[in-house]
Amino acid sequence: MADTTMSTSAGGGTNDISQAMQDYFSRELLDTIEKTVVLDQFAMKSPLPAKGGGRNMTFFRYLEGDSSNVTQLTEGATPNTKALELEKVEVDLEQYGQVLSISDIADATALFNNIEQATLRIGRDSALHLDSIIRAELFSNVTNVTDIFSGSTTSWGTSITAADASDWLDAATALKINAATPLDGGFIAIVGPQQARDLLADSEWQEAHHYAEPQARLRGEIGRMHGVRFIETTEPFIASDSGSQYTYDATAAGDTFGSVVIGAQAYGVPELSSQSTYSPKVYIINGADKNDPLNQKILVGFKSFFAAKTIQPKHVARVYSKTGYSA
Repeated sequence: MADTTMSTSAGGGTNDISQAMQDYFSRELLDTIEKTVVLDQFAMKSPLPAKGGGRNMTFFRYLEGDSSNVTQLTEGATPNTKALELEKVEVDLEQYGQVLSISDIADATALFNNIEQATLRIGRDSALHLDSIIRAELFSNVTNVTDIFSGSTTSWGTSITAADASDWLDAATALKINAATPLDGGFIAIVGPQQARDLLADSEWQEAHHYAEPQARLRGEIGRMHGVRFIETTEPFIASDSGSQYTYDATAAGDTFGSVVIGAQAYGVPELSSQSTYSPKVYIINGADKNDPLNQKILVGFKSFFAAKTIQPKHVARVYSKTGYSA
């Protein structure tokens, strides 16, 4: 059998020596784009239920004070008694989950630890999904929430403009009128980068590093104005001018942005770190069974029960605005 001679230069022929050159793969993993989610840190936490025959989350509160409950007394006459009333707010927990599959070949030839990366991936995905559930609840059609529309308009529509300092002052004032309790020394506003851009250009704005050391700042805190501490998220509420103010539309990049200004106990979520059977769980399945007799797949997944609920609508103000930013 005749020998085949390979060319010693990259001439482009069938015997080109470049065919013996192997691809080089860097073992340095590129950074993953990490989005910022912050809504969970300001929610009131409720323990997940134990084995109690239900899967709902419940919050309780006594009725707010009312001066009309006090009456003038008549000498010698016992006043009428009233019951001590307790309100409860309930929401059903729903189950969410995700499964990633890694083939045996991919695992055997991997440059990186795919199981570790799969675990990180489902953590990122689940954080984004649960954050979207809270966002949807905060911008749902709930009564007694204060809505502020930037500009001269007082309702949803195309006349909304970019926000200015007076909008945030109005939001804080509305919460004060409703006797909302501040959180960590002030009311909390959660805004997207687009709205933060307009805030930074306002003369009333105070940068976070001017009043708080890094360890004293809230996660995502960028500054404050009119007694409101501002937290930035990469996942703001966006709505189309031609749609509803309660419908999130990720494609409506040039339309209206929504932010929330909240006091204490405005909304609630489950306490995910509890030991309940409903708490989040991660599963790694690796081994042959009747569904995978040759052990050709490794499965990495998680499941969790979750829900979000507006507990006290009077402690929520929403600011709808445009932005001066243009890409």
